[in-house]
Amino acid sequence: RPLSRNKIMSIPNTAHSNVFVYGTLKREMFNHKILAEGVNSGKFIGVGETSKAFKFSLLLSSYGFPYLIQNEEGDVSSSNTAVRGEVYTVNEEKLAELDILENIASGLYKRSVIEVELLTDENDEKIPVEQGEEKNILLAFAYIAGDQEDKSDLAQIEEYTKEIHDEKYVPKGSRPGFW
Repeated sequence: RPLSRNKIMSIPNTAHSNVFVYGTLKREMFNHKILAEGVNSGKFIGVGETSKAFKFSLLLSSYGFPYLIQNEEGDVSSSNTAVRGEVYTVNEEKLAELDILENIASGLYKRSVIEVELLTDENDEKIPVEQGEEKNILLAFAYIAGDQEDKSDLAQIEEYTKEIHDEKYVPKGSRPGFW
């Protein structure tokens, strides 16, 4: 689907960026405080999902946090689904904090620009899209799985939920020898 058929929303001020979060940075999750608190707190834009133009799978790591995997064209071994998450606007300082949390330097994740379809507004109200209307597509950074860990045996999940988080998540400080 060509980009020109959708409304593309971006932030004109380059000092701010959209970030799509799908795991422990979402509301009610362990790391949300890193995103939402402090002088450089992120601003919630709404709930969204990866655009159909991007093919993703979500895998659950052995420590209970998710990996967003971008599937290759024609890959039938993974289900190519839209992954649901939340979109925030952040400044450069917060983006740098998130890069540290996501271990960009070690290769645990890499930060990439993806298309996200915005489904709700900042008040969690559904954004109506009438038939024939353009969808609300925005560009956002997302943390895509890097090559640090072998992911071949990890379970695929549809969405990283509060139930999965509460049952499986192990905070960094409690992970033996992971970092």
